[in-house]
Amino acid sequence: MKHIIFLNTKGGCGKSTLCEFSARELARTGHAVSVDNTDQQVHVTLSEIDNADFCLYDTAGAFTGANMELLKEASSENTLIIVPLLTSKNDFKEVPFLTSKLTELNLIDRTKFVFTNVRANSKSLIERREQMKALNLEVAKWTMPTLEDFREQRDTSRTRNEISHFLSEIVL
Repeated sequence: MKHIIFLNTKGGCGKSTLCEFSARELARTGHAVSVDNTDQQVHVTLSEIDNADFCLYDTAGAFTGANMELLKEASSENTLIIVPLLTSKNDFKEVPFLTSKLTELNLIDRTKFVFTNVRANSKSLIERREQMKALNLEVAKWTMPTLEDFREQRDTSRTRNEISHFLSEIVL
């Protein structure tokens, strides 16, 4: 079983959206998917499946006790940590703290960053990619576009196509 943890110290960066759409697309393509949640807002549809191919976790926007427990367990599991990240300066201020904590937990090598809610080739995206590269952090080529479909949680061919690209690059 592969564990995928959607983590960031901020809310509103796309953790729940990526988790929900990833779970749907993995299930639609024939994978058994279990979804758990440490976020008290419970935006993601939960499901428990024994012998799942993938277990996805939506987390609260902080290093809560539940998140820390999940991350400590992740060090001994087949785990991928995905950090959705907006390109704003305020969001980027979280990166040093987040990466230092993941480094401390020996999880930075299992971590991939993905920019969300962004226009392709925008100035801010290009700048943030360069900054992430300078920090030797792994960043996905795929970015989650600014689509009303994502905010509205609509399961359209466009959202399925976008998430399929995301999964192909980062997860599968």
